Amino acid sequence: MTDNKTKQIVYTALMAALIFAATFSIRIPVPFTQGYIHAGDSMIFIAVLILGWKNGAIAAGMGSALSDLLAGYSQYILPTLVIKGLMAVFMGLALEKSHNNKKSIFALSAITVGVWLIFNFIIHRIITVKALGDPDMLINSFEDVSSITDLTALIEKAESQILVFALIIPLFLIILSLVIKKKENISIHIPQLLGMTIAGLWMIFGYFIVEGVMYGNFAIAAFSVPWNMIQYIMGFVIAVIVWAALKKTPIQKHYDKG
Repeated sequence: MTDNKTKQIVYTALMAALIFAATFSIRIPVPFTQGYIHAGDSMIFIAVLILGWKNGAIAAGMGSALSDLLAGYSQYILPTLVIKGLMAVFMGLALEKSHNNKKSIFALSAITVGVWLIFNFIIHRIITVKALGDPDMLINSFEDVSSITDLTALIEKAESQILVFALIIPLFLIILSLVIKKKENISIHIPQLLGMTIAGLWMIFGYFIVEGVMYGNFAIAAFSVPWNMIQYIMGFVIAVIVWAALKKTPIQKHYDKG
């Protein structure tokens, strides 16, 4: 029992370090909210697959928050600790609920798609109504926007990006699920796919709420949503590749839910 606890502590600390490294080493600034996107979510997904959601949540919160601290994003430390920790929790619980349970997979998938579409509709309304309702505020908030024409172009670009990602993400997941169902040798399973999706979409929603409150305007926060969508997709793809490699090692005996 003691040896097992020691191993769990070591694995958790190792995954926290990997999450920190992936988050800290690749930082792409988001121009609208003074945040950044990164590859750290991929290691959060891997942490949950290896450790489960409890230790995965500890690793996710600690590694991600440490990156914010050392990178100079102190305003994000506490929100990141909570959001990233809950990413692991939601992913792990989704894995547990949907493991060998087709009804749970269908129910969780339907709820996820429904919430995702509603969220994108709300974002669209916030950008078009609130942003255009107070254009001077946004013009003063964005460095690269100096006129109504610039703002209109920015809004149109953001709307098109959100629409594309809103359609691509569910479509991509449906196609991938069908491929996985037909091919037994693929390393990622549908419950794992669903868990990563729920975790990633929570991350997008969580930072939207936090940034909306932080900056006192959800229109500003809405412009960062496409960037967080990119972060989720990047993390998802990297996690699938890394997990496929790890499945060929003895680590699969440590944790192999699917």
